[in-house]
Amino acid sequence: MILCPGAARAEAPPRYTLAECLRVALEQNPDIQIAGKRLDETAGAIVEARAGFLPSLTTVAQYEYLQSDYAKLSGTLPNRREYIWNANARLTENLYAGGADRGRMAIARLNKDSRILDYQAAVDRVVMDTRIAFYDILRNKAEIDVHQQAIDFLEEQRKSEQEKLDVGTGQRLYVLRAEVGLALERAALIEAQNRLKSSYLALSELLAIPYSTEQRQLPLEVDGELAYEKLPLDVNDCLARARDQRPELRARSNEIQVQKKQLVVDRSAILPRVDLFAGYDVVSEPNRTQPVEYYKGYVAGVAVTWQAFDGLAARGRMRATRARMDAAELAQDATRRAIEAEVLRAYRDLKRAEETIESQRQNAALAKESLDLAKTNFELGLISQLDLLQSQLDLSRAQTVELSARFEYNAALARLERAMSGRFEPASTKP
Repeated sequence: MILCPGAARAEAPPRYTLAECLRVALEQNPDIQIAGKRLDETAGAIVEARAGFLPSLTTVAQYEYLQSDYAKLSGTLPNRREYIWNANARLTENLYAGGADRGRMAIARLNKDSRILDYQAAVDRVVMDTRIAFYDILRNKAEIDVHQQAIDFLEEQRKSEQEKLDVGTGQRLYVLRAEVGLALERAALIEAQNRLKSSYLALSELLAIPYSTEQRQLPLEVDGELAYEKLPLDVNDCLARARDQRPELRARSNEIQVQKKQLVVDRSAILPRVDLFAGYDVVSEPNRTQPVEYYKGYVAGVAVTWQAFDGLAARGRMRATRARMDAAELAQDATRRAIEAEVLRAYRDLKRAEETIESQRQNAALAKESLDLAKTNFELGLISQLDLLQSQLDLSRAQTVELSARFEYNAALARLERAMSGRFEPASTKP
């Protein structure tokens, strides 16, 4: 579904769940579309490589007009015509080319497989980025609510303390404390609002939906929550799945095979080439005194071509191909290590977020209960205003820490899925 900027301004922005965002990203994301075009490109390369196994048909026609004196060789051939022409057609089938045709076909198929793997890698990357951008929006929206609740509480405290000060029962210190806390929360709210705009910009870019931070209305809205559902994942299983499923690693293996086949193609240049041909010729008769103007007939035969010396060009190409083969093997090892490190980082972040959520989930409830109790005790005069403000600050911090941990957990889950190139249902698809 492609959105029009004018329609987005005139009507309420559409609301997307995570599943809908992923669907739009897969349809509209430019990186995925570019990967798809590169996949289409390989179809033409296969057709080109297949041509080496099929016969080729060539036709040649030539007409020459000679100066009269030159054609007659200054009178020694007085009956020679001033024009010469000929035409021929050749059907040629290669019998042996040193394995070049088979090598080119194998390279074309390997390149197609690599482009398929590149497409899969692009999908995995866009899915991960879309999920993280979606989770970032949910986190920033929830943080805005936390800061707004704190602002409402501090605003009530400031008004209450100002009223007490006006009737002579309050203290200027309490008013100033409330105002300082209020200013700090407003600054935190503004920062969270700016982060929310940036997260909407990141998501709209991934979905290829036009959006500018200058426009007042958002191009889309999201439905969801930063849910937490602990998954039974084992790090060794994750590593094994990544080694088996990660498309970049299989693409590196394909690159090694491509260079091996290219070595066969390079070596074919120093081997003989055998072609079988058949054709038809029509040739003009240059002598005017002959009863016919042209001759025609079928021809057939075998052509053997062997370049005995090419200045060592083929050997130079083979040496370069071997170097590329060695480089591809090194790149495969480096890619494997990078993928393993990526899995370990995502898994470590996931476990750290799990521990934080478990510790802060109960802490946020305790902070809420503590604030309610502090309000009662403050009204009874059992605690100071400083204790009350500290309770509100503790609640805001506990809620913010838990929200950040929920975001980190879901983001780490998305990164781990991409690292394994696997598929499992994210916990935050529920609106």
